Amino acid sequence: MKNMELIKPELTGKKKRKCLACGSYELGRRRRYCSSECRNQIMWVLSLSKGLLSSFNARYASFSFSRNRVTLDILPVWSKEISRFTHKRTSGQKPAHDLKRLILDSGSEWYSLIDDNNSRSYASLSILKKKSNKSIPSRSIKPDCSVKPRFSKDERKALKLLRLKLEELIAEEKTTKIKSAYKKMARIHHPDMGGDPEEFKKVNDAHEQMLTWAQNPQFSSRKALVDCWSYDASTNKWVPPL
Repeated sequence: MKNMELIKPELTGKKKRKCLACGSYELGRRRRYCSSECRNQIMWVLSLSKGLLSSFNARYASFSFSRNRVTLDILPVWSKEISRFTHKRTSGQKPAHDLKRLILDSGSEWYSLIDDNNSRSYASLSILKKKSNKSIPSRSIKPDCSVKPRFSKDERKALKLLRLKLEELIAEEKTTKIKSAYKKMARIHHPDMGGDPEEFKKVNDAHEQMLTWAQNPQFSSRKALVDCWSYDASTNKWVPPL
């Protein structure tokens, strides 16, 4: 989220991938977690949070973390204001540890209020009002539907040869973008222009392959947030960041 201090890699060198569960940047290509244990830990704690979210009648929620704290934002069904719950990071521990502590502490406070007033709705309302933060736009934790083109291994090679960007293939004029990219690369690799005949043939093949893809494009989509885990009560699921 915009007001969160995100863990960043070194500014020099190629940008590294970070673990979605702990922020570690020691990841290989296409990996999203540093280990299966780390993934299982955050998934278990997020599953644990569903009881708290149900008690607060959450419509949407998001979870994010920085070097200093973990943050759980909740938007109740009946409200247009987000309630923000935070917990200080514990040295040497992963975010899942501190999120678990946040959940347990908030749950204890909720049960304590019930014991004092014998009202679940009063307990939920009291805590949510205390944590309410009017400066956070309610739409900020509503996950948007992300659409991404889907390619085979050979199609990804064709993309690289034509130097096509993914966003160019989401647009309606994707065929025009493909032809334009082909013309640029053809000028470079055409034998009459001093190019390599083999490379020119590869560019031609890539052009035909991407035009075939454009006739029946494949896409994948999911509702998610950037840099934040997102929860949607309609599915009762947590979704990893985009």
